[in-house]
Amino acid sequence: MTFVSHTVETGLTHLTEALLANQKHHAATVVCAQGKFYRAEIRLEPLDAETLADHLED
Repeated sequence: MTFVSHTVETGLTHLTEALLANQKHHAATVVCAQGKFYRAEIRLEPLDAETLADHLED
């Protein structure tokens, strides 16, 4: 699994913690970046410890 930067990885971790604290597993919004609007979504899917290595290689 590759992230664009440590900042993105940290941001996603904080977002995940906030979602779980509010008992949510999905979020969607519209964001503006470089003068364009984008729909952004995150969906949390729990992983079993046995399959974790398979997902880290993607």
